[in-house]
Amino acid sequence: MKHQFDKKVTEEELCFASSIWDFLSCNDPIQKADLIFVPCSHDLRIAAYAAELYRIGFAEYILFSGGLNFFTKHIFSKSEALAFSNHIISLGIPKESIIIEDKSTNTGENILFSKKMLSSMNLHVPNVIAIQKPSMTLRLKLALAKQWNEACFYISSPNYKLLEAPHSHINLFLIINEIVGDLQRIMEYPKLGFQVKTQIPESIEIAFQYLVSKGYDLHLLKSF
Repeated sequence: MKHQFDKKVTEEELCFASSIWDFLSCNDPIQKADLIFVPCSHDLRIAAYAAELYRIGFAEYILFSGGLNFFTKHIFSKSEALAFSNHIISLGIPKESIIIEDKSTNTGENILFSKKMLSSMNLHVPNVIAIQKPSMTLRLKLALAKQWNEACFYISSPNYKLLEAPHSHINLFLIINEIVGDLQRIMEYPKLGFQVKTQIPESIEIAFQYLVSKGYDLHLLKSF
């Protein structure tokens, strides 16, 4: 992403951000399922992980869900879902096994639009592997528990830490902005009915307030 949003991350900021990253990351033991559900993002490593699970035989279909958002409108020309799909086709995954939902712009729409698409296809998926970036797994789990609770979900992600999260399009400063915003959504979205509530440790709230005070506010909700 080419823009002015860049600054040197201090050791103290990195320490607080790492604690938030770890809090936001969760993984379930995965089992064979009916579908691999991927709310897309800026990170094609998630697509590659979906392809890996498909090759091993964890599911027969992969559903990529995502249009464009604040981060990805600077990265992909059409949609996240199409970029993810093209990436795994280049890795040898048959396009017949890929379902694309390319209109959604946030996690709630990922879920809603994907459910409608599966219903229109008459595809019943009682067991689903849902994968995302490590720092989005808790938020995804809480949203699915509220908005798609008729299915059994196994939440998973590739295994990497905060310092490994940046890539050619997203630097560390933007990654920290992203996780600060994701944490705020976990705090606020239960009040709006978007996800179930979870306990936020005091140390994580302190880390959040500290990073916001240091200017990590690009991904914060505008109405809070």
